[in-house]
Amino acid sequence: MTNTHDASGRAVDDFLAEAEEIVEKLSIDLVTLGDCADSGECDPDLLNAIFRGSHSLKGLAGMFGFTEIQSLSHNLENLLDSLRLALIPPTPETMNVLFDSMELLAGIIRGIGSGEEHSAAIEDAVSRLNACASAREAQEVSPLRELGMPDKVLNSLTEYEEHRLLENVKKRRNIFSIHASFSLMSFDQDLGEISDTLKKEGEVVSTLPSASASPESFIDFDILFGTDLDEEGLSALLDRDGLTIVRYGSVAPPEEHADLPATAAPASSLPSVPAQAPAVAAPAGVDDQLTAKSMSRTVRVDIGKLDELMNIVGELVLSHSTIADITTRMRLAGFSSLAIELGKAAKGLDRKLTELQKGVMEIRMIPVGQLFEKMARIVRKVSREQDKKVDLKLFGADTELDKLIIEDISDPIVHIIRNAIDHGLETPGERSAAGKPERGTIRLSSYQKGNHVVIEVADDGRGFNIEKVKQKALEKGLIKTLEGVSDRDALDFIFLPGFSTADKVSELSGRGVGMDVVKSNIAAVSGMVDIESEFGKGSRIIITLPITLAIIKALLVLTADRTYAIPITSVLETIIVEEREILTVERKEVYQLRETTLPLVRLERFFRVQRETPPPGSFYVVVVGVAEKRLGIIVDDLVGQQDIVIKSLGDMFKGYKGISGAADLGDQRTILVMDVGGIIGEALRSGG
Repeated sequence: MTNTHDASGRAVDDFLAEAEEIVEKLSIDLVTLGDCADSGECDPDLLNAIFRGSHSLKGLAGMFGFTEIQSLSHNLENLLDSLRLALIPPTPETMNVLFDSMELLAGIIRGIGSGEEHSAAIEDAVSRLNACASAREAQEVSPLRELGMPDKVLNSLTEYEEHRLLENVKKRRNIFSIHASFSLMSFDQDLGEISDTLKKEGEVVSTLPSASASPESFIDFDILFGTDLDEEGLSALLDRDGLTIVRYGSVAPPEEHADLPATAAPASSLPSVPAQAPAVAAPAGVDDQLTAKSMSRTVRVDIGKLDELMNIVGELVLSHSTIADITTRMRLAGFSSLAIELGKAAKGLDRKLTELQKGVMEIRMIPVGQLFEKMARIVRKVSREQDKKVDLKLFGADTELDKLIIEDISDPIVHIIRNAIDHGLETPGERSAAGKPERGTIRLSSYQKGNHVVIEVADDGRGFNIEKVKQKALEKGLIKTLEGVSDRDALDFIFLPGFSTADKVSELSGRGVGMDVVKSNIAAVSGMVDIESEFGKGSRIIITLPITLAIIKALLVLTADRTYAIPITSVLETIIVEEREILTVERKEVYQLRETTLPLVRLERFFRVQRETPPPGSFYVVVVGVAEKRLGIIVDDLVGQQDIVIKSLGDMFKGYKGISGAADLGDQRTILVMDVGGIIGEALRSGG
């Protein structure tokens, strides 16, 4: 028997997933529509898509009983309908109402189940939507009658099609009726090809079925088309038989296509189709017109289920490690024949586990474009509030990252972009005075670099005033003197709690709260954040992230009788070093590695581990790197490589530097997994 409560909960989850997807798509399309409205040329297909999305959300909310969402979507749909029929113009005020309503819809959907009250906000939004929708322009006398179109054609047009035809006439486009005859066996494909060809040079206003001279073998269509091409150009564009082209407004068209025109291909020249094709028997109980079969080949899966599946794969990896260890011990104990057989089975298991692991990882990976597209709405909203003109340019949107990492970095990137608009980009007047274009640019890009993904947020604004940053650091007591403080060190102050160079506090920033949280959130997913800036030219925030945090290959190291795991993606090389080869520069231990000076950190000192035995005379240095930064980690010994599953340590250990989680080994031991980015940042800042 089905649990009603569980079924209800699953239904709400399904609604939330579907509604969130619709709202995200609507938000992206609204940003595009806003740009079109600024230029005065709106894509009718885009307006139609937004209208259909709003209609779908209204129906979905009604089906699940969310009346607030249904009501707001209904009024939003009314305004969009007026826009697509050109009853009202897409003014900045109308676009602002649309954006605010979409923000409210998104907030209501996110807050489902929290008990938050939205009645007042919805009432205000509905009032604004209706006020915009009622501000209709006075309708002029329709010039469509002057085209000489048959009444039968005009009367068959929908209100929207009539509006689109009128828009084409206003643009002084030529209006054509294209009569096409297709074989019943391939008409859908042939009609699609003609429509796609026509859309490249104009607008297909309407496609109406028409009577055919041979209805048992052919089906005819009248395509109403608006274009800047003349009749000769249109004929050359289509370049196929079986078509009759008539231009409205110049030559009176025939009332009906009762007979195929002379230019149409005779039936004998078209593919022969039997008048009565033999019927194919349908399976019992299946209607040939109705089907419940889904056209989609995608499945929505809760990320929690993928996490559970990944944990199971991780346990299997550990089991494989145990089997491999047993195989080695059996061989040493003299059971060589059994050990060989078990070893073969272990290798086969390893291959299949690798395939399974890769498959699960691919399911978890999503393009960062899904995150980037959300930023377009935020840029438009914040720039409007700040009265600034901003263009957002996206690059590398198809780069893939783990779904959970994308979720964790979304808020930090939002904060960085808001800061770029508020602090970085100047007002249009300031930009003109500085010889820059009035419209500022924010460039959001991503690319893969080795086993990491780099996300960059760059702007062409005023950049950081390094001297001002140093003075603020001096005032706050972060440094005692400006001597020896490099520009690189000064930029690192920006990530300290409470640090801000803003002269005044705004709604967006200036309180010194934010960039420290950005850094800690990125560090929580074993990432690093860096700043490059040139005063007067702009700034660039560089975020380096691991592709995934699920199952990773790690280098196990031993120091002070304790085992730690270093993600192999961050390991560049390992070297054996004698104590006498270590140099000290400004009280910092370094090692001369080929042509570069490598800063060092002793792992037991970093984690403050008491050593019970004296350190060895020679030891290993694990050279690690994230982005452009390098560090040598001194350890006693290298244990080997192993696949591990990183587990969270919980909130209790959240503040510990240099630890990203824990992992179980096949011999029932639990070890700490090092956060290489955090160790590099802390070691370079404190000098090891």
